[in-house]
Amino acid sequence: MGKINLLDPLLSSRIAAGEVIERPQSVLRELLDNALDAGADEITVSIDGGGIDKLSVADNGSGISREDLKLLGTRHATSKIHNPDDLYAISTLGFRGEALYSIGAVSKLTVNTKSQETGESSVLVIDNGRREEIKSSSIDKGTIITSEQLFYDIPARRAFLKRASSEAQACRSLLVSKALAFPAVRFTLIVDGAIRLDWPRCSSLKERVMFLYRTEGIADSDVESLHFDGEDFSIDIIAGNSSVKRSDRKEIRIYVNKRPVDEFSLQQAVSYGYGELLPGGSFPYASVFIEDAPELTDFNIHPAKREVKLRNRGEIHHAITVMLQNGIKRKIPEIMPFQPEFYLGEREKGETPLYHPVSSYPTSATRAEQEIKEQVSIFPKKDNLWLEKAKALKEKHEKSVYKVDNKPAQPVENNDEEIIYIGQAFNLFLICQKNDELYIVDQHAAHERILYDELLSQTTVQNLLVPITIEADSNLDAFLEKHAEVYTKLGIMLSRTEDGKWEINALPASCRSIETEIVDFITSERLDDKDLEARLFAVIACRAAIKSGDKIDRWSAEELLRKVFQLPEPSCPHGRTFLIKLSEKNLREMVGRTR
Repeated sequence: MGKINLLDPLLSSRIAAGEVIERPQSVLRELLDNALDAGADEITVSIDGGGIDKLSVADNGSGISREDLKLLGTRHATSKIHNPDDLYAISTLGFRGEALYSIGAVSKLTVNTKSQETGESSVLVIDNGRREEIKSSSIDKGTIITSEQLFYDIPARRAFLKRASSEAQACRSLLVSKALAFPAVRFTLIVDGAIRLDWPRCSSLKERVMFLYRTEGIADSDVESLHFDGEDFSIDIIAGNSSVKRSDRKEIRIYVNKRPVDEFSLQQAVSYGYGELLPGGSFPYASVFIEDAPELTDFNIHPAKREVKLRNRGEIHHAITVMLQNGIKRKIPEIMPFQPEFYLGEREKGETPLYHPVSSYPTSATRAEQEIKEQVSIFPKKDNLWLEKAKALKEKHEKSVYKVDNKPAQPVENNDEEIIYIGQAFNLFLICQKNDELYIVDQHAAHERILYDELLSQTTVQNLLVPITIEADSNLDAFLEKHAEVYTKLGIMLSRTEDGKWEINALPASCRSIETEIVDFITSERLDDKDLEARLFAVIACRAAIKSGDKIDRWSAEELLRKVFQLPEPSCPHGRTFLIKLSEKNLREMVGRTR
């Protein structure tokens, strides 16, 4: 007797179902796709026992005719595609014809529907692969699809499911993810008889996304809405400003043609767009909605449709980066009344912002990026008044003589631009007054930023009387051979004396006291040319800057503050904002004082 035999149809169907249905969340994903494809604008999800015992999706869509029910639930039966060419121009969420077939193979599936086209109400039951006769029903609109006792006949699979509460939470997360891309649809979630989510129809993507962001404590004023129209695609981005951040990438959401997808390169585009607006190790809240031409996308890769191939990925990548560079601004943290923590406040209407964001990648924009910048007209032109104010402030302070005694500095009469130094707190924070606002400055981070900018523009290099020797392994030796010219441009003169031995013959003038840190950097870092410069100068600036705990005299503090208010934006080279403010108005409110 031969060893090869044909699998039982029921067994083969359950094996195939395992590729599509892993847990209740998988069932919900497929049923939501069908409801949305049916044109529903009201969807109610009900879950009992984490969706293991029972999960149903009710919609008010177009319904299914009795004629179509005869094929529904059989493998590869679909209304979405009809010929091979349709596979390369998919405009629906579902298309494989495997979802209901798979759900029916591993649970008791009930489809209760009324067809808008024929007016017939019908019900179909498929119990773990066994089809029952189609019967008439009393449903008055749309479709209700119910899955019961998931994996009941496959105990080995059921044993791998998590607790009911965990499965219910996974279903809720999926519903939220789907709902963000469909603001015109009302979504309701009922878990064990209690309403857990009820999102009404919205008029815009931002309005819908804010239902999620508000649960994270994010205010509407801290979220930007950006839009761009390309040749074959459009992009909408709902994203937080520099005050809104988290420690992981979970809230960088990418949607392509309304499908949430795992696309790391586009997540990277979001991170590049923020640049130095966020400190290292922090990530933004950003939901990116891409509408691309169907013929340029391919979702036929993964059973869960979480992956996509984009034929114009590079163009979309650049567009996302430039949109964020132009549209997301840094805000100065402000202490507000009756709030124990710092958060970012709005400046009064009509008042010129103190700082304006600077693009993190101004010197390496490609031609495609430049073209996109010209097309993106939704962003307001930057107000250049800050530059004139900075020049005026610089001229005024160059003419003034700073006092170095212990008497408090006196403001210049009728001069709104005067910076009044008040003192140092905790040997870390410099406190000053400017106009009707009090500013608190992190002395180390502020000095670090100033030194970093000076390093970028420096030209002075000092030769070393005694060269510094570096022992290099084979990998470092090869890296330095390739990048020695980069170090030379940065003012660090490297020369190779023999195999595995290098010498530093000259350093920038500002680096003479931190030779050890320079050597450590050269022997440990392997970066490309652009990142090498930024990282090296950040390290140098950090080591050379005033430290936390250092006491500084009045003249040094005043000079540092003068330079701080001439910076284009208040952030250290690592992206951390080093300045907060407290207005006189808010301070009076905190102590209950009116005029």
